[in-house]
Amino acid sequence: MAEMRGADVVVEYLIRENVPYLFGYAGHGAVGLLDGVFDRQDEIKVIFPRIETGAGYMADAYFRVSHEVIPVYTSTGPGPMLLTPALGNAFYDSSAFIAITGQVATTQYDSGALQEEYRFFQADYPSIAKVLTKRSFQAHSVGDLAKFVPKAFKLAREGRPGPVHIDVPYDLWVTKADVEVPEPAERSLQLNWRTPGSPEAVARALELLTGARRPLILAGGGILCSEASAELQAFAEHVNIPVYTTFMGKGALSARHPLHLGIAGCWGEYPAQEAARNADVILALGCRFSDIHSSSWLPGYTYNIPPTKLIHVDIDPQEIGRNYPTEIGIVGDVREVLKQLLELAERQGPKRERSPWHDQVEGYKEEWTNFIEQEKASDAVPIDPRRVIKELRAAATEDTLMITDTGNHQTWVEQYWDVYGPRMVFTPGGFAGMGFGTYGVLGLKLARPDQPAVCVTSDGSFMMFPGAVATATEYDIPAVWVILNNYTIGVIRDLQRFYMDGREIGTSFIKHSTGEFWNPDFAKMAEAMGAGGISVEHPGDLGAAFETALSSGKPYVIDVKVNRDTAVPLIGTWHFAPIPQAEPTFGKPLVLS
Repeated sequence: MAEMRGADVVVEYLIRENVPYLFGYAGHGAVGLLDGVFDRQDEIKVIFPRIETGAGYMADAYFRVSHEVIPVYTSTGPGPMLLTPALGNAFYDSSAFIAITGQVATTQYDSGALQEEYRFFQADYPSIAKVLTKRSFQAHSVGDLAKFVPKAFKLAREGRPGPVHIDVPYDLWVTKADVEVPEPAERSLQLNWRTPGSPEAVARALELLTGARRPLILAGGGILCSEASAELQAFAEHVNIPVYTTFMGKGALSARHPLHLGIAGCWGEYPAQEAARNADVILALGCRFSDIHSSSWLPGYTYNIPPTKLIHVDIDPQEIGRNYPTEIGIVGDVREVLKQLLELAERQGPKRERSPWHDQVEGYKEEWTNFIEQEKASDAVPIDPRRVIKELRAAATEDTLMITDTGNHQTWVEQYWDVYGPRMVFTPGGFAGMGFGTYGVLGLKLARPDQPAVCVTSDGSFMMFPGAVATATEYDIPAVWVILNNYTIGVIRDLQRFYMDGREIGTSFIKHSTGEFWNPDFAKMAEAMGAGGISVEHPGDLGAAFETALSSGKPYVIDVKVNRDTAVPLIGTWHFAPIPQAEPTFGKPLVLS
């Protein structure tokens, strides 16, 4: 063993893990770590955005597209607190990064030293992190660092992914000790975590599914986490069963595939929604049946479970039966379970023939197409958001990576942006952190430099983290932001319009001395930060603006003035309890008995 500083132990291990980047923001609790990188900059690159939250969002998005774990460093006190929203966003969407937070020196515990969380327990940030991570470690020696960092990588990426936290007293970065740097092949890469399902349960599931008159397959985000899209398609084609997704599972099956129905949920797509409430058996793969996806679990809006019989497969047993009773629950990795199902189905006979159920769902598709196409062609001013998504899809290449923030713009992408492959669209789901897309698009572009990366966002989300554009300029990251600018946090204003009888307060951006709607000039903001910028007010100018931005080779912001009163079509509902739920604007609830 060699005598090494704590910083050198950690940096050496990161390099052995082939980690390309460190994201974060410096402070006195992190400079020791950065000093360990100083002489290794040809092997690992530091990128620091203008806020810790942004670093976390970048690492989260980087993992979603690449499944590679990026460490994020912060200083002490406010730094870890500002990282907290990004930890929650990753944790509740089953994404991952390593959070390395600074802490007061080991000799200063419970002293109230600068930025210590000490009032209830000494050096206590781990008490906050533990509810938003798979595991929170606090190092007390250099030897702890050598043990905890490999464990963090192993935990972050295996099974159900999630962020892992390591709290490091800043004296450990410069303290030396005789330690051996572990090899990833021995400590973090050796785990074979892909577990198949019980053979008996898999056989029962296949029998129930293939014996149904109106079967469906639901692909959740677990399909993308497990990289199981090929297995999903092969099994769906063999048993000839339509596939729909959650928003987190969007892209699990190409939008061009004849078995693809789209997304079900409150703001989903009608073919998926109508099929889901009419199905007699559903095979759900890697999903958690959230309120947004399940129309707040109200019978007949998205689901009728029961009498619809549910086969639920998930690697996390906590999710099986959480929100709906389960006919058959299978704990296992969805890729392995799909392999089991396909192998068994192939042994039992040839591919299934077309049935009247396929004609029924094709009718749902036709109804939905007739509804959405006319709106996508709107020439209205202010611009209809659906026209924006249509023109952007036409201008962007098929391999374009799309990421959103939280809000109405997110649901426009959900309904109107077609995806032709896995891990091509990314959105904040369970924790729904605003700004995820604004900064996350940089993580996408760093992970996939040869693919275009676009963030569709809103004026509300963008203004929380506009510094992302400056970071893109600093590091020559040619990301594109499309801001749907309607002078409001629209999804919350819509709650006031529909649930509070139109009593709007605190949801529009207004210059209060004049009463006029007001936002900064986002195009000029972008130019001031070294990026390209353009404002668009007429739909006929959208195509040229998008083509200019996508071909510019530089960061680019497109400020699109959209109609603030255009409501996202409600395909299901969302119960804003205890107020009675809103009714769908397209389609009708159907309660099966």
